[in-house]
Amino acid sequence: MKRIMTVLACIMAFTFAASADNDRAVTFDRLPAKAKEFITAGFPGEKLAYAKQERDFLEVHYEVVMVNGTKMEFDRRGDWTSIECKYSTIDSRLVPEPIRNYVENTYKGAEYRKISRDRREYEVKLTYGLELTFDRNFNLMGIDD
Repeated sequence: MKRIMTVLACIMAFTFAASADNDRAVTFDRLPAKAKEFITAGFPGEKLAYAKQERDFLEVHYEVVMVNGTKMEFDRRGDWTSIECKYSTIDSRLVPEPIRNYVENTYKGAEYRKISRDRREYEVKLTYGLELTFDRNFNLMGIDD
């Protein structure tokens, strides 16, 4: 009996692990409303290269890549979690104002290559190669070069 229960537990664990990584292509229309609004307002005239929905166990994310190389990630509600530009820079209007003010006052002429956020912090990568980390209250927590 123990052997049967162990085999069943292993099969269930394997099934959960196999179904945890489900990626599928989606059209722009299938993105959350907030994500569509953000893309339309922040990247007018840019064309979508591809979009996909990623399912990781209990979480759903969306990844969007534009033809110009800009990659964005959104959570299930459509709030952005990451924006990265490989061949250009991020429009400073997309960066929260306290971070933008700090960068403008401290690093004159710097532009943004990447910004990401989670529940605890924001990370910003500048064209100078610096990575700045801010807490949720926009206090500088660290600088990596």
